[in-house]
Amino acid sequence: MITELEPTTRAEEDELARTFVSIVATTRRHWAMRADRFLAAEAPIGVGIGYAALTRDGETVYEEDCTGERDPMTVAQAERLAQREPEREWRIHLVAQLEDRHYRREAAGRWVIYERGYGIS
Repeated sequence: MITELEPTTRAEEDELARTFVSIVATTRRHWAMRADRFLAAEAPIGVGIGYAALTRDGETVYEEDCTGERDPMTVAQAERLAQREPEREWRIHLVAQLEDRHYRREAAGRWVIYERGYGIS
């Protein structure tokens, strides 16, 4: 037996819209308070299974070696490269299985998250 759904009212649509806005606002506040908002100098640019890279003006400068034969670059090493060309746009991308984080260099030694996602899964 198939039943028809009753059309929604304007009040129900408004309530649904308010609910979505509330969820997005709560998520943004939560993400802004997370400890990983800034990258520490000793943090590796690596995720294991996934993709990790340092880019300069959108071009890849460093990409994680997924074979595990060498240690990943650290944020401090990336910072030394960025200090040579501070006028360029430097970014670090960490795309893991369950989460991805993207950081932008805003000032000397200050790498700030600008985008977060659900990873490659």
